[in-house]
Amino acid sequence: MRFGLYSLLALAITGPALAEPEARLVPREPFARAHVQMMARVQRGAGPGIMADIDVWAEGTRLRAVIAGDVEQAEYWIDGLAALPLRIVKGRIAPAKPKTLAAGLELALRATPDSGNRQNDRVAGKPCKIVEEKLNGGYTLRRCLWRGLPLAVELSGQGFEFNAAATLIEERVTVADLQPPPGAPAAPTTLNAAR
Repeated sequence: MRFGLYSLLALAITGPALAEPEARLVPREPFARAHVQMMARVQRGAGPGIMADIDVWAEGTRLRAVIAGDVEQAEYWIDGLAALPLRIVKGRIAPAKPKTLAAGLELALRATPDSGNRQNDRVAGKPCKIVEEKLNGGYTLRRCLWRGLPLAVELSGQGFEFNAAATLIEERVTVADLQPPPGAPAAPTTLNAAR
């Protein structure tokens, strides 16, 4: 009898989390060859909003991003169309703390559950596909994607908001822009379309 009571209690506590599984993510379309500058804003609860510039360089299966003025000088790295974005600090993978600008950027750069063919919009003069997701924990993530790159991002839920939008898009990138940061693992050959 005790086992049954504890099982029911555990199910009641974890039930809502299990009832809303995140959608399975699909590989991205290859990234556009572009340098995107974004303005981002994050706000936790009633605290003051924090603003920052974000630079994103991408081409094909690789993407590198940095937040201007980041004290830790983290670099965000994607190598492969199905790869998760990695936050690399001083040569080591270091996931972002929850409800931070870094956490919002990690979610903005991740793959999507679908290709977003239903709704379209324009951001910074580029046509983009709108993808909306319900995430675990009651968060909603809405992005407008142009050739695999997020040009506009809205993340909200539980007293946390992250918003970012492209302010400049240059369709040129150098080889140096897409070099992996120290500590970045090589992409598995099975997930990388270029290999």
